Amino acid sequence: MIGVSGTFKVLAAISGILFMGYCVYFDKQRRSDPDFKRKLHERRIQRSLASVKSTASVSMSERDVEVYFMTQIHKGETLITNGDVEAGVEHLINAILVCGQPSKLLQLLQSTLPMDIFTTMLIKMHAYEASQRCLPVLVDDEATSSL
Repeated sequence: MIGVSGTFKVLAAISGILFMGYCVYFDKQRRSDPDFKRKLHERRIQRSLASVKSTASVSMSERDVEVYFMTQIHKGETLITNGDVEAGVEHLINAILVCGQPSKLLQLLQSTLPMDIFTTMLIKMHAYEASQRCLPVLVDDEATSSL
């Protein structure tokens, strides 16, 4: 005969096993989604670019901006050279965002980068700009709907 404490232990163990099973099932469903990696990558880019924008909005000295710009260019070039094109492109986009003359930098990058990498960078920049244009509209709509 099982006592009250034994019954409680059995119920706790069953509940724990069911919870772990649910977690494993949910994780498998999430990872098997065909858009999972794309969505994950887009969220990382948005987070990265949002942090750059927030640091760019903070008053920084010209020297700090120059150091940040040069480190982003260097990291981007290094990662692309090592084969990590996605991360390298993100760093180059960060450098473009803080650059004083982005059109000249884009011309330079166009002449030095392979066309497929440059095209990838332009697509990501366009996606970032489109999301930034949509963001204030969504915030305004939420603010007016709560009134």
